[in-house]
Amino acid sequence: MKSLLLMAFLSIGFHAVADDSIHSIVRGGAGEPHLVKFNSGEVKFIEQGQEHLLAPFEAKLKFTKAAPVSENKMFSIAEDFAPTPVPESELQNIWNRMNPYIKRKSECSDRAHVWSFDEFQKTGTKSQKAFLMLTNAYIVRNRYKWWFHVAPLYTTTSGQKIVMDYQFLDRPVTFTEWKNHLVFSKRDCVADFRFLDYNEAADQTQDCYTKHEPMYYYIPGDIGNFESGRGKTGWSNAEVNGARSRAFFKGSI
Repeated sequence: MKSLLLMAFLSIGFHAVADDSIHSIVRGGAGEPHLVKFNSGEVKFIEQGQEHLLAPFEAKLKFTKAAPVSENKMFSIAEDFAPTPVPESELQNIWNRMNPYIKRKSECSDRAHVWSFDEFQKTGTKSQKAFLMLTNAYIVRNRYKWWFHVAPLYTTTSGQKIVMDYQFLDRPVTFTEWKNHLVFSKRDCVADFRFLDYNEAADQTQDCYTKHEPMYYYIPGDIGNFESGRGKTGWSNAEVNGARSRAFFKGSI
């Protein structure tokens, strides 16, 4: 069943929330569609000859970039973050504690944020987030309706990286297995890079990029903030509560 959900996810994409903002707009070359990439992860295709449909998105993006950046006490000069080592015998218990009351239409960033927060609140375990970002070329080639996916990531006492993606998988899996479920070519993702470089000029001969970031990071834009010297060092209650209301029918506390 979860494999079928994954295929639906890849083919029909995300359900964008009402206040969703635009991450970027990529103009396609000759014969290629234009891409509107949202911060939710959704990708909207605008075909050649329909450039007039880009106008409202470009206006919205321009307005967003011109808006002043509000200060948030959860942002500061980046500090070291060390995930809590987890015994392998505890992985299934973490999985069993994950909130299963997922709304049919929900965003990966909302789900991952709540799952990471809840485990931290219950056990004090500091997890990470596994961010996987596709290149524009791979998105166009496969007509993917998303450009990034994220899920909680735990490090075992033996050093393994384990991903918990309750929506699409039926057990904890290694990072590589999780990546291979999402990137059908199964090529390795670029891991040594700056997100700001990916954002401006990713190597389009690659299929994917990946980052492992602190549990506080909500969307890829948080990685860019870190690289700009404003790392996220704590939870925002408003952010967590908003994610919970959008992604889950019931609380998990």
